[in-house]
Amino acid sequence: MAIRSLSVMVGIAAFLALAAAAAVAQNAPAAAAQDSAAREAPGAAAAQLPADIEKAIEKALDRKLAPIMRTLAEMQEQKVRLTDVLGGLGYIFGLVGVAAYFKRPRKG
Repeated sequence: MAIRSLSVMVGIAAFLALAAAAAVAQNAPAAAAQDSAAREAPGAAAAQLPADIEKAIEKALDRKLAPIMRTLAEMQEQKVRLTDVLGGLGYIFGLVGVAAYFKRPRKG
């Protein structure tokens, strides 16, 4: 009985790990598409400026905003952290404990 419960727990943990990896893989292309769409949208006021002034403004903005954009990109990366893994395992063990509690033999 204990071996079967252990094999079920290991199977559930493997399934959850695969599901988490699949979710991360599916979200990566969507984030890249949003980022490229934001870069391609021209500003309405930029069409009225001369080309050399527009290029100078874009160059200055890119230089000033590069650290902020890098920080935002790092924050948006969805990584599987150790705390996420341990939390998932704790959740699984908790569910197995509740199931074992209700399946225990009754005395009385």
